[in-house]
Amino acid sequence: MYRPNRPLTTGTVLIASLISLLIIGVEVTAESGEDPHRPACTNPRCQKIKSFVKAHYCGESPYGNGPDDGCLILRPKRPGAGVSVRADFDCEWSESKQATQCQQHGQPSPALRSIIIRELRRLGLPARDENQTYFTVWEATSAGWHLAEGYHYRAAGPSLTLCQVILVIDRSSHVRVLRKVAFQKTDADVPAVTTWSPVDLADVDGDGQLDVILEGNAYENHWLEVDSVRDLSPKTIFSGLGYYL
Repeated sequence: MYRPNRPLTTGTVLIASLISLLIIGVEVTAESGEDPHRPACTNPRCQKIKSFVKAHYCGESPYGNGPDDGCLILRPKRPGAGVSVRADFDCEWSESKQATQCQQHGQPSPALRSIIIRELRRLGLPARDENQTYFTVWEATSAGWHLAEGYHYRAAGPSLTLCQVILVIDRSSHVRVLRKVAFQKTDADVPAVTTWSPVDLADVDGDGQLDVILEGNAYENHWLEVDSVRDLSPKTIFSGLGYYL
């Protein structure tokens, strides 16, 4: 039920010079210490979180074109202990159809589905496109909340249409938005949008509370982020590692 990296494109055919410019731009930013997805991590708490994330969600290191302490992102087959998967989906590239195909596994409860769709509508998702929405629902049974994702994806020729929201929903149906992508159309080969994939729920800093681990995907740039949801007040406590191509 756990999905691999979710491809955004219907192919990656680029002019060589454009690829070079993109890669150079990322490398210069990283070397200058201004990479917004990999800020400096120097205090003891950040270093502890980084060590946990690298030990549990990193493979080959370094990987791709950097950073030096980056890595190939690895996903567990299932979320950690104390987490029940209620709904999930996976997307894979189909050579025969020359398109990304997504498959839903399980469904959110009617109440959770209603909340997710409501939040997607706030981001501009038209009612006619709701049937092309895919859902993730992980229940943190001991913590008393759900991690929920709604992901609308539709490819048409050289373009694709996206809309996404990732939420924390407690037992009283209070909602906290972790990540959102407004309904938009973008280029299928070079999407100018950042999307997110849930990776795991785990206690990354040893405080006894589950945290949310996400993968950020900005075209050829991939990194890991950790959100603390203590008292249902989400806060990003780590961003870094990963790779770019």
